[in-house]
Amino acid sequence: MYMFIGCAWMLCLAVLCLIKMFRCWMGNHHVVSRLIVAFIVSSFSLVSAAEDACLENASSAQIAKCAEVEMKKADAELNESYKAVIERAGSRYIFQYQSQPEINKAFLGKLKDSQRAWIKLRDTNCSLEGFENEWDKVSYAADMNRCVARMSLERAKYLDAIIPAR
Repeated sequence: MYMFIGCAWMLCLAVLCLIKMFRCWMGNHHVVSRLIVAFIVSSFSLVSAAEDACLENASSAQIAKCAEVEMKKADAELNESYKAVIERAGSRYIFQYQSQPEINKAFLGKLKDSQRAWIKLRDTNCSLEGFENEWDKVSYAADMNRCVARMSLERAKYLDAIIPAR
């Protein structure tokens, strides 16, 4: 309801700005540029209002969509953390283990095994958390996505702490 009112208000503001721009077009160009800036700023607030809609969702489908977006962001952060720990291991290898490449290879092998095992744990835990809603596909998807997002962010922090950047 509030999202609709906010969008309608923003649309009215945009139309009024366009009318004012047209009226002022021949006269004062500074006024036109100010109106364009006001229109752009109001557009950003519309985007912000859409993001805030995830905080006050009314339907299960909206909640599931927001949880999916949250999960994708967390997954991207996890992937960045995983790549970063591999890079840090490579740079540490160069400086500390120049004569022992097998140590770096062993570390990367353990890291890969650990990540694979963690993914299985995450998926199993999240399946367990969503078990009660398994009958409701939309709620189950939202539960799974929120759980995956939460656990992925926790894992990203863990990976960031391995071989800390100097």
